[in-house]
Amino acid sequence: MPQQELLTVGLIGAGGMGRHLAQTVDTLPDCKAAFVCEPDEERASEAAGELGAQIIPSLAELLARDDLHAVIVAAPNHLHAELTIAAAQAGKHIFCEKPMALNVTDAQRMIEAASANGVKLMIGQVLRYMFPFVWIKELIAQGNLGKPFGMQVTRIGGPWGGSHRQSWRMRRDQCGGPLLEIGAHEIDFIRCILGEAASVFARLEQFLPTVIDYEDFASVMISFEQGHVAQLLEGHSSYTSVYDGRIFCTEGTLIFNRRNDYLAYQRKGDDELTTVDQADFTGKYEEAFHRELREFVEAVRSDAEPTIPGTEGLRNVEIAEAARLSHERGEPVSLPL
Repeated sequence: MPQQELLTVGLIGAGGMGRHLAQTVDTLPDCKAAFVCEPDEERASEAAGELGAQIIPSLAELLARDDLHAVIVAAPNHLHAELTIAAAQAGKHIFCEKPMALNVTDAQRMIEAASANGVKLMIGQVLRYMFPFVWIKELIAQGNLGKPFGMQVTRIGGPWGGSHRQSWRMRRDQCGGPLLEIGAHEIDFIRCILGEAASVFARLEQFLPTVIDYEDFASVMISFEQGHVAQLLEGHSSYTSVYDGRIFCTEGTLIFNRRNDYLAYQRKGDDELTTVDQADFTGKYEEAFHRELREFVEAVRSDAEPTIPGTEGLRNVEIAEAARLSHERGEPVSLPL
């Protein structure tokens, strides 16, 4: 579409994340989150008021609009596939929140629908653009620590609480469990550093009494095509919240802890760790949600491949699905599925 033409966007799913994404769209030049489609009337009204948008009561009515160019799919996870496919078939470009889908089959259907209808599909793997992860990716890519060969990432806390304690997050068939609802971020980050996975071995256990119907402790070992190895721990069974990791490289090691904003590395030959002052990076990087949506809009306007296309989202879903299959079979599962 022409660079100067107003790009109108419809928000499908007006929860907290969806509203934040739509508000971000409104900060981009010649873009407007103009429509809200949300079954909860109170939530729809609040979102429409915040955005100055029009409420559209049904998906069919929204997608039939000639003045709609793109949609943000921010509904509960189990709805991503069907909403995306419907939007693609209506000729609308799609920005879909992570996780892309709850299984590989649906993710493939989404990609095929976008391709068949000539629309862009981008997945909201925003962690790539958040500090310190965006800086870590740059440091690794520059070769300052040599070549990465191993990672360990832990992100585990207690039960869902506050605004996140929604009924759909309590059910595997609607949220996908911790490796999709949360872990899609960490899986994606690990792939950004180590490449494409070759096999997955996992144990997915439920140890604490809880209202969720899925594992609260997911321990995953991922082997990669180049022989690299990653260990990932996700879940809801820790009485203290942990979010940290290590990246092991041929010329150095990097450590991060998101809970206390600790970031450090040590190169081969150094006597001690070099601590990174995150204040030094204030203003260096574009705000993460702004960047992902700006890149989506640029892909639409220039008819280019999105920076995080559907194939990237599929690879993350594939690792999570392979983990479930590995637990069920008691053996490693080879990729691709």
